[in-house]
Amino acid sequence: MDTFQRKARYGVAQQGNMTEAPATLTYASVVSRELVCITLSLVALNGLDVKMMDIANAFLQAPVLEKIWTICGPEFGPDEGRKAILVRALYGLCSAGAAFRNHMADCMDNLGFKPCLADQDVWMHAATRPDDGFDYMEYVLLYVDDISLVVSHDGMAILDKMDKFFPMKEGSKGGHDMYLGAKLREVK
Repeated sequence: MDTFQRKARYGVAQQGNMTEAPATLTYASVVSRELVCITLSLVALNGLDVKMMDIANAFLQAPVLEKIWTICGPEFGPDEGRKAILVRALYGLCSAGAAFRNHMADCMDNLGFKPCLADQDVWMHAATRPDDGFDYMEYVLLYVDDISLVVSHDGMAILDKMDKFFPMKEGSKGGHDMYLGAKLREVK
């Protein structure tokens, strides 16, 4: 995995006519508010737990969907003036959101989760609670780089597996106080 030791705040200012780009290349969906509310209701009704995490440098994790090159500027030192091919989606690319969404879908598939037919940003996996044999569905809700995981036990193990695909922001893994700007609290 990249260490981003030479990371800088680079973005892309695309030039030319970008209106011809198809929506499938530029669109990245997010989980609906309604399904977030329904899922939190399932958590309360079934005694499940919620774990959260936030992916660091989200778009830089995804391979770029387009063939894009640039001429290196003075910030590249001895490589100034050389042509460089982008291999990762940068902020500002029309396709960056869709590239990250596709990359996240590959991660979820590798972890054994399948997308919900009603919302492609809700991923499900059948599970059984070990203490009482209760069958339930584990859910992962994706809102770009904000992830909510609904489990009955050992949610941190799943988050640790996801952390191998995407490094998480420091201190964002596990807690469930906030999600998408809303404060969450458990009511008994």
